[in-house]
Amino acid sequence: MMPGGTNRPKDFSLVKKDGYYHLFFIRHNTALPTSLTETDFGHARSNDLYHWTILPPVFPVRPDDWDNRHVWAPHIFQRDGLWWMFYTGVTESPQFNLTQRMGVAVSADLETWNRLDGPIFDASQTSWGWWAPQIWDPGFRDPFVMPDPALPGGWLMYYTASYGLDTTATVVGVAASDGDFTQWRDVKPLLITWQQYTYNILTESPHVFEHNGLYYLFLTSNAGQPLSFYTSNDPVGDPGQWNYRGRLRNMLGYDTSTWFASEHFKDGTRDLFTFINGDRVELREIRWSAGWEFTLVQPPLMHVVKMDWLYPIAYSGEHATLKTVIANPLAGIQNFETLVVDANGVETLVPPESLGFNRSPNAWADTSYIDWVARRWPAVPDTDAVTVSRFRFRCADQSAQSGILTVYPPRQVPSPATGDKEPPPPDPPSEPVEWMSRHSMMRGLNGTPLGGGPALAIELQSAAQVRVDLFDLSGRRVRNLADRVLPAGATVLPWDGRDEAGQAMPRGVYFARLTGPGLSASARLLLSPR
Repeated sequence: MMPGGTNRPKDFSLVKKDGYYHLFFIRHNTALPTSLTETDFGHARSNDLYHWTILPPVFPVRPDDWDNRHVWAPHIFQRDGLWWMFYTGVTESPQFNLTQRMGVAVSADLETWNRLDGPIFDASQTSWGWWAPQIWDPGFRDPFVMPDPALPGGWLMYYTASYGLDTTATVVGVAASDGDFTQWRDVKPLLITWQQYTYNILTESPHVFEHNGLYYLFLTSNAGQPLSFYTSNDPVGDPGQWNYRGRLRNMLGYDTSTWFASEHFKDGTRDLFTFINGDRVELREIRWSAGWEFTLVQPPLMHVVKMDWLYPIAYSGEHATLKTVIANPLAGIQNFETLVVDANGVETLVPPESLGFNRSPNAWADTSYIDWVARRWPAVPDTDAVTVSRFRFRCADQSAQSGILTVYPPRQVPSPATGDKEPPPPDPPSEPVEWMSRHSMMRGLNGTPLGGGPALAIELQSAAQVRVDLFDLSGRRVRNLADRVLPAGATVLPWDGRDEAGQAMPRGVYFARLTGPGLSASARLLLSPR
């Protein structure tokens, strides 16, 4: 992906939404002085990783707020159906001389982003980082956030920071959160990344991923071959628990001198390794060896963008139609897998042949319709008018999957002798299933990223004056959560579990109501013990 013109990409984040890949990246304009560029994020979209459409930039600096000079290093992932972005904001003011701090924002659609007030983490909250806001030298940037494998519901943030005991060098630091994205605590510096061990003064753009129980830590250094990496069984281990694997070039066997700011991305069962190469973002697929090593190859050109049933229900013995949208369909063959879904939502893989489905159907067009003679599972006699089966089909690499198809017993025909017939199952909808996901204007979240308790996620098409009130099951108003203008896009309103007077409310179910000009919505909240 090349931004074009005089723009060059720097640190970036790759995500996938509704079958499309999205890249967000620092936009460095080589035609401008450094002080006037890197003031928003570039945004590009692709359906195959090869052909990219440049979209309007997002996330501009805010002249009157703490991120008024630069925005750097977006890291984006999905949680609770919303997209969360961690980033570095740079402040220039009488109190802060180009000071680097971490911020967070939320979006429902990857286009409209709403920032939380103020920075969420800076060097003053560490015991080892160099905090000197009156001078421009200290670094504190490049957040990478992932679930904490040792703490269910917890999260880890990796970042680069100037080391207080050696202010000429940066090291990778780690912070932790119990699940509230506004509250982070210092864990430690990963001293294996200090120049005493690596002989690199600069270490930045860290990211961590796991494969077969082994954690990989990649970073960019100031060496002639910038990308270096480490492995460990403990993602926050001490230096003795990490193995320094050296430069990426040493493993790959070819020059990577123009590669920097790498990222790992999981696409179904495939591992992608992405990086900046000079003036562009490039992507490769990882091919794993038996040990810790790997090679890099070009990812497949063919990609199933979307797949779903034309109608969500079918009758045994009749046709069900699977609609697929495929990028570059002539560039390969996609195998499919079939799953049976039980009443508890547990999915079990079954051979496609057992359902009479061709695991490699012909799909040579951008949009294809694949017919399947629906049947129930396991084999059910046609005389059984009760058993209902549910199925999900997916690509073998799990990069795309359908919704659930419900298969009912065969349609009942009236008896010629008596005219009696069984009550029929519901008819299919008159219109095909829409491919655009539907969601409510307001919904409840449990274990919210803001405050740790329940919250409401509100999505507005445009900014609006709204009021949000909370009620108990008797209909008594418990608390007002908002009475103000909310911006377009996603807003998360946390509830601390207390009423208007500050009294703790008993655990149980509560209801929220949103009202505004032309707006009305309700949602349920569950208050659990904390």
